[in-house]
Amino acid sequence: MHVVARARLVLARRPWLYWLAVGTLAAVAAYAVSARQSSIDTERQRWGTTRAVLVATRALEPGDVLSAELVELPVAALPDDALSETAPGTRTRQRVTRGAVLTSVDVTSRRGPAALADPATVVVALADPLARDVAEGLAVQVVADGIVLAASAIVSAVVDDVVFVAVNSADGPGVAAAAQQGAASLLYLP
Repeated sequence: MHVVARARLVLARRPWLYWLAVGTLAAVAAYAVSARQSSIDTERQRWGTTRAVLVATRALEPGDVLSAELVELPVAALPDDALSETAPGTRTRQRVTRGAVLTSVDVTSRRGPAALADPATVVVALADPLARDVAEGLAVQVVADGIVLAASAIVSAVVDDVVFVAVNSADGPGVAAAAQQGAASLLYLP
């Protein structure tokens, strides 16, 4: 007789064996879960003190209104400038992934064209009536007469046909002069 058929016959004659096997498997599974939970608690205690910090609840783009929740995390794993609270209306300055700990570099509560710009930059307004689908946070270069005036720039705001671009503070005067003369153009980077 085949092994499976023989096992079915034995279990049909003695149902308590079936329930014994089910109970044993349930007990083994419960023990495994309990042991795993215990090891997680032990590791959590090893990390030491925790602190409540803001963690992004979804992926955020530059200029998005902040979407975060407070989460207790080990202090040893946190950046120095991790945030525990923000002002109402705080927006993201840069892209933030879901689950990332928010820092002071990631957010801003300032308003206006320079709100999303890095503090080490200056913002210059460029009139570009041909600009289409230009969004905050877009990487660009600023050129005039075939010369690259700002090799690394970020669009910080767009109002109608005016594009506000954050450039290195050393490049700012040259970009502003070219924008005033109407010679400045944007090169969009992939």
